[in-house]
Amino acid sequence: MKGLRLTIARQTVSSILDTLGDDDFFNIIAYNEELHYVEPCLNGTLVQADVTNKDHFRDRLDKLFAKGIGMLDVALTEAFELLSNFNETGRGSVCSQAIMLVTDGAVETYDAVFAQYNWPDRKVRVFPYLIGRESAFADNLKWMACANKGYFTQISTLADVQENVMEYLHVLSRPKVIDREHDMVWTEAYVDNTRPQAQKLEDAQGPVLMTTVAMPVFSTKNETRNKGILLGVVGTDVPVSEILKAIPKYKLGIYGYAFAITNNGYILTHPDLQPLYEEGKKKRKSSYSSVDLSEVEWEDKEDELRNAMVNRQTGSFSMKVKKTVDKGMQFMDSGSFMAGNVVNLPNIG
Repeated sequence: MKGLRLTIARQTVSSILDTLGDDDFFNIIAYNEELHYVEPCLNGTLVQADVTNKDHFRDRLDKLFAKGIGMLDVALTEAFELLSNFNETGRGSVCSQAIMLVTDGAVETYDAVFAQYNWPDRKVRVFPYLIGRESAFADNLKWMACANKGYFTQISTLADVQENVMEYLHVLSRPKVIDREHDMVWTEAYVDNTRPQAQKLEDAQGPVLMTTVAMPVFSTKNETRNKGILLGVVGTDVPVSEILKAIPKYKLGIYGYAFAITNNGYILTHPDLQPLYEEGKKKRKSSYSSVDLSEVEWEDKEDELRNAMVNRQTGSFSMKVKKTVDKGMQFMDSGSFMAGNVVNLPNIG
C-alpha cells in the first residue's frame, strides 16, 4: 500500500476518528508480517476518543509507511483479543464493538479467525474499507462484512473518503432507530459567537461559552420502520450562562458555588476553571474542553464527588475541604455536596 493508496488509507482512518466522541474508546494497529501499534506506549489497550488522544494518533499516522506483506489473520486475531480483554475489565462503554479494517486486499476470508473469536454471537461488527480502484479482493471483504454484521465500502479517491466512512454509522445506529431510542447528547464546553438576535441573552458581547444539545432524527414511515433509517441529527447551541441561570443561587450559602460537568467528568463550567490561551492569540486552547473535574476539585482525592455525578446519583454527603478566611489563613472545614443532574439536563452531571 504505497503512494496514493497510503494517503487515502491515512485519510480514511483520520475520518473514522472524527466520528468518535468522548463515549468511545479506540486504538490503531498497523500490520505487515508483524503487528505495530501506532502508539507503542498503548499496546494492548483502548484509549478514550477525546480531542487530545485523537490529535496524538493523527500525528502518529503520518509516520506510517508501506513495507512487507500484510498478514491479515494476525491483525484480526490481535483486534479480537484486544476487544475481548478490554470488555472483560469492565472499562469503556461496554456497548457496540467494531473492527474497522482499512486494507488494499484480502487473499482469503479468514473464516477460521471469525469462527474462533466472533461466531455465533457476532458481538463484534467488522467494517472493511477496500482502498484503491481494483476490486479483485472485493468479494472476500464483502463476505467478511456480511458474516460479521458489518458493511463493505470501497474507497477509490480522496474525494470518496468522507461520504463512505459515514456509512458505518447507519449500520451501528440501526438497532436504536428500530427501538426509537431518542438519546440526547450534550457536548463539552466551547467558545463561539452568538447571533445578534441572541446576544441579548448574554451580559457581555463577543465570544461566549457554549454547549450543544443534539438528538437523532428517524424515518417514521411504515414501509421503512423495520429498516432503521437514520435521517440525520438535529441540534441547537445553548450558552452556558443560560444553564447557570436555572441554579437556585440562594441555596448555595456564603461560601457555596455551583458547577456543571459532562457525563465523562469534563468541566462545563466551574469558578476555578482558568482556560489557557494559545500563545499570542485570544483563542482558547482546544484542551479547554477536556479539563476533568479532578483537576480543580483537589480535595476530592478518591473521586467520590466526581463518580457520584458521572453516575447521576442524587443525595448529599460531606468531605473535608480548604477555604480561605481573613488574613489569608486556611483551615479544614467540612463541606457539604449534592450530586445530581444539573437542571435535569440529560447526560450532564
